[in-house]
Amino acid sequence: MFAYSIRRILTTIPLLLVALYLVYIGVSVTTDPLAEFRLCLPRCQEGYDRIVELYNLDQSVFVRPFGWAADAITGDFGTSNVAGQPVSTVLWERGINSAMIAIPAFLLAAVLALLLSVYSARRQYSAGDYVLTGLSFFGIAFPAFVLGLVLQVIFAIKLPEWTGWKLFYTGGKRTDNIGEIIGTVTLPVVTLATLFVAADSRFGRAAMLEVINSDFIRTARAKGLSERRVIWRHALRNALIPLVTLWALNFSALLGGSVITESVFSWPGLGQILIPALQRPDLDMVMGIVIFTAIITVVFNLLADLLYGVLDPRIRYD
Repeated sequence: MFAYSIRRILTTIPLLLVALYLVYIGVSVTTDPLAEFRLCLPRCQEGYDRIVELYNLDQSVFVRPFGWAADAITGDFGTSNVAGQPVSTVLWERGINSAMIAIPAFLLAAVLALLLSVYSARRQYSAGDYVLTGLSFFGIAFPAFVLGLVLQVIFAIKLPEWTGWKLFYTGGKRTDNIGEIIGTVTLPVVTLATLFVAADSRFGRAAMLEVINSDFIRTARAKGLSERRVIWRHALRNALIPLVTLWALNFSALLGGSVITESVFSWPGLGQILIPALQRPDLDMVMGIVIFTAIITVVFNLLADLLYGVLDPRIRYD
């Protein structure tokens, strides 16, 4: 397994470098950091020259990524002109904020998707299965910004009007006490979890249906094992493999910043700063977020591959 992990990492590095190179070029040719300075030349010549020096704009667009990479290897990701801080500092602070809603949302979605998958598969074509199927398609089709706004109106605006208790907040981050922390993260977490559990439960149901109709499940039942043990110990373990793949991708996306949800709730995470970084443009900030997300995606996909062998002993990494 160790040798397999090393091989995966070594084969991923060139792919990661090529992706970063193409992203840098793509952002560079579609944005113009000098646009606002050209309008006021020659009065702002000093600022114009500073931006040219900062982003090496006097060089070819195909050469600039190498200069950025040389600094990034030493840990210098540049300074964000949107946040006015080093990119590494912004990534750390915003990454923690994104994790505050990403981790609870992932755990909630994973547990609910697991339970709903088992329920739907065991009661295929029942009334409950049809209801969950309809709700899941509704959740998949419901845009994140609409769901977030609906939750804000109901729980952060209408509920205080009806009860006089303000349990949730429409946006921002409050950390004065545990109550305020829960009140600020609950609605973003529920929004993210709803979107992911809707899709994951469908994949989980399909995987469970395939497994519970397998020969080894019929054999386990024929041996007299209890239905609970057959489902939760034997069937679910094999059905988890496609879900583990989805969870790795979902968790990477959540930690990398959920742009829409964080914007709706004014949550100071990576997703919220990505939009102004693209508009400015703040190339160093954009590249910092991209490399952060790319590394997380590679790591969690590797962990998912390693978990396959744990869930299914037939999988070997020799």
